[in-house]
Amino acid sequence: MNKKTASIAFFVAGLAAAVLFIVLRHSVPLPQAVLLKAIPTLLMAAWILVVRLDKSNAWIFAGLLFSMIGDIFMELPGETAFMVGIGANTLGIVCYTLYFYFSDRSPDLVRFIPVAIVMGVFYIILYDYLGDLKLAVFVYCFIHALFLWRSSARFGEEHISPASQYVCFIGCVSVTISDFLLSLTIFGIIPNVNKFQIVDMILWWSGLFMLTVTAEIRRRNMLASKDSAAPVE
Repeated sequence: MNKKTASIAFFVAGLAAAVLFIVLRHSVPLPQAVLLKAIPTLLMAAWILVVRLDKSNAWIFAGLLFSMIGDIFMELPGETAFMVGIGANTLGIVCYTLYFYFSDRSPDLVRFIPVAIVMGVFYIILYDYLGDLKLAVFVYCFIHALFLWRSSARFGEEHISPASQYVCFIGCVSVTISDFLLSLTIFGIIPNVNKFQIVDMILWWSGLFMLTVTAEIRRRNMLASKDSAAPVE
């Protein structure tokens, strides 16, 4: 199986698993639900291995593994499992942030201002519902602010087209909105009903997909640029 065929097969299988999870989540036994939930993110990580894992996308690969672990544990019953899932999810966001940082270390401090304002407002909305978790959630919001800030540095990147730059950033925004929608249901600000669960997972998987694909586009363009710049012997 060549890389193109594998990519199509992974996409179809991941999409099918995502749809089945959304439709059957509450009607199949827990092991099947957990498996269906894990497959889309697992296949994104596996796709990186197929196309090529190197230092330019290693942080994306690590983040996807943590995200998959988070998906699994947050589906399991019990508060301990859920907290492990939140922790793994947070480590995934840290990995994605490090990916952006190591691919572009320019400060772009002005871009931090709007995301800090958004995160600050969200934290204020949550504040009265947090109890003893005020500090933990503050750190969580700060990590997401860093994530969005560093992802915005992709704008103007020479190794990726303007369209892909926007797709990448939209994907990161989708991941953040997914996590914040989850937070709103966790703390009882909005009801934890099926429609919000569906929106949450669609935003989560589509965001990770856009981030993963644009990272591979950037890696290939960087490789092509290096090859074209190499001296002819």
